Amino acid sequence: MKFRPARSVGFGTPNRPVSRGRRSVAQARLALLVMINIAQMWVLAAAVEAGLAHEVGHLLPLCLASAVCFVISLTIFFWWKPVGITKRSINETKGLRF
Repeated sequence: MKFRPARSVGFGTPNRPVSRGRRSVAQARLALLVMINIAQMWVLAAAVEAGLAHEVGHLLPLCLASAVCFVISLTIFFWWKPVGITKRSINETKGLRF
């Protein structure tokens, strides 16, 4: 009887390099974050300039624009991730529907 190592269901080979698709998604996320942060710094500079010029009417829209940039940056950072390999248990089948 030959010894065979146990196989996990739904997993690839361990310690494999990052695929080109995942690398592309990571680079796109980074590019989007950089562009949004540059836009946010521009909006904040305009808000500081408006505050120093005592133009209070411009502060609210600029602060709201900065908040929108911040929320978009948070969503890109936390939720826009590439789809990974789903982990399945050994007893679970692929096409099981209830």
